[in-house]
Amino acid sequence: MICAIDIGNTNITFGLFSEGKIELTFRLFSDIGRTSDEYAILFISMLKNYSLEPSKIHGFCISSVVPPIQEVFEELIPKYFPHSNWVIVGPGIKTGIPIVYNSPQDVGADRIANAVGAWEKYGRKQKNRIPIVVVDFGTAITFDCISDKGEYVGGAIFPGIHIAVESLFRKTAKLPSIEVKDPKTVIGKSTIQSIQAGIVHGYASMIDGMIEKIEKEFGKKVFTISTGGYAELISLHTKRIDKIEKNLTLEGLYFIYLKNIKEKN
Repeated sequence: MICAIDIGNTNITFGLFSEGKIELTFRLFSDIGRTSDEYAILFISMLKNYSLEPSKIHGFCISSVVPPIQEVFEELIPKYFPHSNWVIVGPGIKTGIPIVYNSPQDVGADRIANAVGAWEKYGRKQKNRIPIVVVDFGTAITFDCISDKGEYVGGAIFPGIHIAVESLFRKTAKLPSIEVKDPKTVIGKSTIQSIQAGIVHGYASMIDGMIEKIEKEFGKKVFTISTGGYAELISLHTKRIDKIEKNLTLEGLYFIYLKNIKEKN
């Protein structure tokens, strides 16, 4: 099995692949205070909880936007999985797509994984290619744009939904902390419903507006994919999301692993 690991600011997401198919996903809270031994115990315990033997994992691919936790996993893998191959997304790694960015090394590893996953699944095999836009609902909401030639050409970054909700709660005296869920209506009938309506419909409208502007810059229609924790909830209220792929980042990491291990072999 191959394990894809996406280390984010809020969660670490794990995906186990067998024969090209994702068999299992789970998450751990991102905690920079944990040691490699502590993460290893948690990771191995989760595997055994799903009746998976750690010895069956023979490869890892990691994307990270949290350098201290990345360093912990760089220590963990050779210590607990000494016979495995491993790849960390960064400079010099084969991705299969050119990075057309002012400073390619500044592009987040998760954004590269999203672009690779989108291109491999929806771009490369198409005869009549159109640009692809990936909208990722993480701690930040990112827009990643892939040209019809398969080039990563940039995107946009917004504050994520949790950041917006926490900011309202912390920076206002009377607004409560809320659970983000479908408000059913745009016009809220209570303070909680009003915040939910603002978050869900506001972000949905922002996405539709951004996609429209991105299409104007490309000069053509784009194919849009959403991924991440709130992808399903927000995408239900947009007009411009064509496909929801909750595990797109992990799938992109799997494709990157295959490209790099083939190069080694």
